[in-house]
Amino acid sequence: MCLLLAVVLLGAAWPLWQTAQQAREDDVDFSKVAVVENGHRTGQLKVCGDLNRKPYCLQRERVTVRDSAYSLKRSSTKYTLELTRADHRRTMELAYSDHRSHDERDSVYGRARAGEPVTLFWWRDSVRMIQAGKDSGDDRSVVHTSHYPGRLFTAPAALASVLWGLGLGPLWAAMWLLLRGRRNPLTMAWQWLAPVLALATAGGVGAMAALIEPRPGAVVLSFAVAAVALLVPALLGLRRWTRIRLPRKCDVEPVRPVEVHPVDGGVSGTGPWKLGIKGPLYVGPEVIGTTPDPAAKVALKPLPGPLRVITVRPPYRSDPRAVRRYSIQPYLDEEARARRAEQERWYTRGPQSQPTHPLVAVCEVLDGPGRGSQVLIGAPEQDMPEVLGAIAAHARQWQ
Repeated sequence: MCLLLAVVLLGAAWPLWQTAQQAREDDVDFSKVAVVENGHRTGQLKVCGDLNRKPYCLQRERVTVRDSAYSLKRSSTKYTLELTRADHRRTMELAYSDHRSHDERDSVYGRARAGEPVTLFWWRDSVRMIQAGKDSGDDRSVVHTSHYPGRLFTAPAALASVLWGLGLGPLWAAMWLLLRGRRNPLTMAWQWLAPVLALATAGGVGAMAALIEPRPGAVVLSFAVAAVALLVPALLGLRRWTRIRLPRKCDVEPVRPVEVHPVDGGVSGTGPWKLGIKGPLYVGPEVIGTTPDPAAKVALKPLPGPLRVITVRPPYRSDPRAVRRYSIQPYLDEEARARRAEQERWYTRGPQSQPTHPLVAVCEVLDGPGRGSQVLIGAPEQDMPEVLGAIAAHARQWQ
């Protein structure tokens, strides 16, 4: 799922970034169209003619308005002009937005009545400006279309940066779960979610850079610096948290059950130990088994052989659901548990229920079917001592 999400987001980010780079080229090249006098821009643009040649000039085209309309949006008004070109055989429809109201006489729409001439200014096969009125003097109105360069790079670059961050995060999570996650303790999602959040934040930093400094290099550099600055501390912190605070094995002393009673757990193995009963375990003074009866009164099925406990550990992501389905809270050692209790004493009010910490007993089959194979038995922490005691009693009874 993470890999599919990463492919979708990165696949959407790549064409957006290509569009942003092309828009940046338009922004840079269009600046050469401006008329410069004494080292300063005059605010006028070069029009192709005797003195100016393509590609650094605008091509002028005179057209006639055939019809005009507008539609009101929440934040703006969209204007549409149906135009007849010079040969009177071809027509085109042009849409644009204007901050001036449609009822203002000096707006392009106010002048663009049916039969009136307007002038289009083309650059690189796109209409960049629309002019109504005379070519010179103050009696004219000009509006820029959405293709007018200047900030074309910003929007696609910012969106591409966000998608890069959101896409690299799931890609990281997928690779971590594939290469490392299966043998890591089953804990809360911070082991892979922290790097994901760091990369997503780096995408936001790149988007801010696109708004402040519209250059591809600035966006890439900001994204990379933010990713390294956030990702490295996150990885070092997770490494320390995983290796120091998460135990690889747990010290649990077996306790012999007093009577037969159900335990919220499960068994998983191969061959005859592949038990498909979806119910609790039952443990007793001399037996351990499975049953579909929640009260452990009928249909009791003892385990098919004696077991030897190798180790007790927190559940892994690679463990079958039968033994890790009761994973409500991650297992904590005594130091971490005391630290959490101190925090809850200061930040919570009223009595707090004790969470259920799941544990998994890794066992070896000593005799009978599947001898030498590995069997996993999962149960909550408070029930694991009796489960271990029942395993030992069952092995003695078998012998």
